[in-house]
Amino acid sequence: MKQIIFLLFFICIIPNAFPCGKKEKKNSQASTVEIKIIGRVKIFGNEPHTFVGIVDEKGTEFAVYPREQEEKLRKLQGHLIEFTVIVLDEPKGEGSLYLKGGTVQPLEWSIIR
Repeated sequence: MKQIIFLLFFICIIPNAFPCGKKEKKNSQASTVEIKIIGRVKIFGNEPHTFVGIVDEKGTEFAVYPREQEEKLRKLQGHLIEFTVIVLDEPKGEGSLYLKGGTVQPLEWSIIR
């Protein structure tokens, strides 16, 4: 009786331990959707854990990725800016954990005022 129970247990465990089947590949490339956002650069968080976001005219907050872009945008805080950005499919960076507008990668920007 113990052997039958052990055999059934073993049969149930093997397919889960060694799955064989088709694996789906995730597309790791970012979306190529470019949009324009008119808004301001805002610094979120408390020192030493701060991150940069973009707040558009409607109040939507976008996380900025990659970190190198954040460093450039910190200097532009307070200006009204027109951004051309790529909207990323997946959240990236610390800001994406807190800002609900999504994650964007700024391509170019021009200061309006």
